[in-house]
Amino acid sequence: MKCAAAALAALMLLTACAGDRQPVETPLKAIRTYGWPASVVDPAPDWNPTTNDLVVRSIGGFSLLEEGGRGERVFDSDDRRESHTPIWLNRDQFIFGPARNAIPAADGTISTPSDGVTVATIPSVGKPLRTQLSDRGFRPRRAGGNTIAAQDGNLIIFIDEKGRISEFGEGFDPEPQPDGPGLCWRDTPAFDTDFWTGRRDPGVMHVRWARGQVNSLGNAVQAVWTRHGGVIATVREGTAPAGTPWWSGGTHLVHCAGPGAPLEDLRAQARDPAPHPHADLLAWVDRDGGVWIGAMRRAGWSERIAESGSRPRWSADGMRLCYLESPKEGSQLPAIRVWVLAPR
Repeated sequence: MKCAAAALAALMLLTACAGDRQPVETPLKAIRTYGWPASVVDPAPDWNPTTNDLVVRSIGGFSLLEEGGRGERVFDSDDRRESHTPIWLNRDQFIFGPARNAIPAADGTISTPSDGVTVATIPSVGKPLRTQLSDRGFRPRRAGGNTIAAQDGNLIIFIDEKGRISEFGEGFDPEPQPDGPGLCWRDTPAFDTDFWTGRRDPGVMHVRWARGQVNSLGNAVQAVWTRHGGVIATVREGTAPAGTPWWSGGTHLVHCAGPGAPLEDLRAQARDPAPHPHADLLAWVDRDGGVWIGAMRRAGWSERIAESGSRPRWSADGMRLCYLESPKEGSQLPAIRVWVLAPR
């Protein structure tokens, strides 16, 4: 723990000395690893904002994965409510939602699930307390001002801490800026079935920095916000052949630093971007599934840390990287792998 604290202190010192906008590209090295098997295909791990613990979806509920503690703590869903895409709000609370955004009926009508968004509170002793925050909302995301952004059919909605809902307007795949007013969304669904627009073109991602300040990124998906308030996205270069993964048509990463700023190509043949919380570093996945870390610019330092994986995510302190290991032969279940890192 002392070594990890020293490494974090060194990285934070470099960040502070460099100023708010100066690049901090300290190369990192992997020093040890640990992990857990997943019990579902899409565990969607998310880091606690103040500890090195993870929440993941598991069979019948969710699990807390504790580094150096009690290992995996499994909690069943007593009310049978689905617990997909869990996202921490703070040290003791996280939210989750239903598995689907739309439910098609035999007569062709479309409805949305009524499970909505649930808040789970983790006590120091005993079972988590679950509270239904709203009866609307799919794939919730933490937004600024103690609000949550979510999908509801073809609408983007915001939910406050009392469960009150306001509608932003039509859009898909919302990705709010966690600590600011920004919002990214698409004009057509990227990965879910499109029951609403009927469009055949690949669609556009809109980046709303503030009221009246909007950029558009053609054929972009997987938006993430950087520590400087910019946006990194995956651009699909072509249509994937039938029966192949969505990235098979080619992808690359782009960065838009702010309103009206030119697009910067970051990494070729890349997807699943994950910017570092304290430095100008990036994790991503290459065309062949390798997991990489490197500088947040095209020609900077980079290093592959895993041969095959997906969905890398940095811990809040920036000294750990989790990702989903590709399933072993004969299985569909991934594993959750964590690398502990330190400045070189």
